Amino acid sequence: MVRALVWEKPADYEAGDLDQDGLWKKVIGELFEDFLLFFAPTLHAQVDFSKAPDFLQQELFQEIMDEKKGRRMADQLVKVYLVDGEEKWILVHVEVQSDNEKDFAKRMFQYFYRIYDRFDREIVALAIMTSPHQSEFSTQFRYSYFGTKLDYAYTNYKVADYDYKELEQSDKLFSKVVLATKYMNETKQDADKRYAFKMKLMREIIKHPIYSRTTIQAVFYFIDYLLRLPQELSEQLAKIIRPILKEEANDMVQFNEENPSPTLAAIFAMEREEGERKGIEQGIERGIEQGIEQGIAKVVLEMLKEGASIDFIAKVTHLDKEAIEKIRKMN
Repeated sequence: MVRALVWEKPADYEAGDLDQDGLWKKVIGELFEDFLLFFAPTLHAQVDFSKAPDFLQQELFQEIMDEKKGRRMADQLVKVYLVDGEEKWILVHVEVQSDNEKDFAKRMFQYFYRIYDRFDREIVALAIMTSPHQSEFSTQFRYSYFGTKLDYAYTNYKVADYDYKELEQSDKLFSKVVLATKYMNETKQDADKRYAFKMKLMREIIKHPIYSRTTIQAVFYFIDYLLRLPQELSEQLAKIIRPILKEEANDMVQFNEENPSPTLAAIFAMEREEGERKGIEQGIERGIEQGIEQGIAKVVLEMLKEGASIDFIAKVTHLDKEAIEKIRKMN
């Protein structure tokens, strides 16, 4: 299921800082079922996805968001229903630029407690670390003081822990999001290597038989902005991806042209230009054909005026007798 989310801070593809937290927030919102299937398959199996997940952070999460100015992280607070009908809330925290922050587990507890205290809901807390470094975050917050004790734990996933080969072989759509993040971390100073990784990843996604066109577009948006390329390589990539996309999709109409990723936008532009060129060429061909027809009609009329028989005119012009009679009657 894909939700039509608008990126809160549309990025300039050619300039500016990379808005990783915005990209993660968007892709989790659009592909939440795939997100859970990849990171938390046991939890995914318990969620009833016939009921659309309800994203709550805009209305309910402002207090927490206000405290994180200057930090690079993205959060989603999602209400879901389990297969038994029970309501649960899922707090997803994405730490985009992570170091060994000693207070991270404490922050996770604070986010959890504020939501729990205010709304009294059972909450599943997940943290995603996108850093390429093997950061050692504690997954527990413990407090003990004169007999007062607290032990809070959450689930932590690190992009750096996932194996390249396993990600490449995985059928799970969100594995490509994780793979793109690893590629981004590896190719920060190497545009040619990033280009090769990006082209390979996009080709694999397009050719995969189980991914829908809408989910492909959602992942392409994430990949395109995360793995940004210089203009020359971007144009080259679009030219290579275009025939692959047309071959696999059969009809480009299946793709939505609203808010496309840069590569898809370039392909759509190529399609429009080709359509306009073909239209012009067809118009010219029709004009030539009409001119030829008009010329033949004049020849037929002149021959009729000179007394030539219809049989003779048909032999010379290769027109059938009915067509010659129509020309004679029209004049």
